[in-house]
Amino acid sequence: MPKTLDAAYAIQQQMIAALGLPVLGWKVGRIPVPLIVSLGAERLAGPVFRCAEIADGALAEASVFIGGAGAIEAEVMLRLDRVPDHIPSPEEARNLVSEIRAGFEIASSPAPDVHDHAPFGIIADIGINNGILLGPALDAASFDRLEVYTAIEGASVGTGRACDVLDGPWGSLRFLVDLHLRGVIALAPGQWISAGAITGVHPILPGQCATASFGPAIHIGCTAVPETGIS
Repeated sequence: MPKTLDAAYAIQQQMIAALGLPVLGWKVGRIPVPLIVSLGAERLAGPVFRCAEIADGALAEASVFIGGAGAIEAEVMLRLDRVPDHIPSPEEARNLVSEIRAGFEIASSPAPDVHDHAPFGIIADIGINNGILLGPALDAASFDRLEVYTAIEGASVGTGRACDVLDGPWGSLRFLVDLHLRGVIALAPGQWISAGAITGVHPILPGQCATASFGPAIHIGCTAVPETGIS
């Protein structure tokens, strides 16, 4: 088990190399509050290897590991258009993105106790990301102020707004650019950024259905299915 952020990200890079898959994006998560001051960081990052569209009116599939950890997170997804050579201001960050979508992050790992080893185990375990699901486009002018509502099997599990999570999605993007410039991760145009859980991290089991509403007009859903491996 790594004991520093640097060691955890070094293992993450070894995992990326060993898997040999293209990195389609990056997820952003939270550092546990008691560790923020000692670690000097509020967020963590992990690579995304799977990306699927949520068909209009249909339930997408969210693959979770049997016997491991499985959760779903309602998030906004930012498509990176270009990578800057400096940490952008919040205003500059907006100009780096060509598309904004509603979506889900699938947070699943074969290790059932991965959350007990946050943040080091989560970072090393490729951010426990098992893919992202892309829903409808969001209005760039107001997407972060939409009320987001998440339910599992029809029961409410959380509400929130993206702008109220630390310094919002643009803060997540700026955090990733900083990691990139320090050589910790490698951003590239076209990658998707899963900008952080808006309503929380919600455990889900195979067969269960999750839905999320982004304001009154946009609704997405998925069903958890057993992970069968990347072919």
